[in-house]
Amino acid sequence: MRRLVDGEGTVWSIDVLFASYGTYYLVFSAAGGGEVRKLAIGADSQREAADALGAMDDSALSAALADSTGFDDTSPLGF
Repeated sequence: MRRLVDGEGTVWSIDVLFASYGTYYLVFSAAGGGEVRKLAIGADSQREAADALGAMDDSALSAALADSTGFDDTSPLGF
């Protein structure tokens, strides 16, 4: 798990989630029961996804958060 404070002062917890069809997501959860967002990450295993998350600096995490979508949103592929 990682933490990020965005430009508005919101603290986000970031974890890796395995989803259907071999897809891994970065899941961004705002502190205090706030918004939850997701971003698909290219990885072949949960370990690889976790390593990718661990290697990201705050700038990369901020960019990933900016590219993320609402947790309940679906992609054109249905997930």
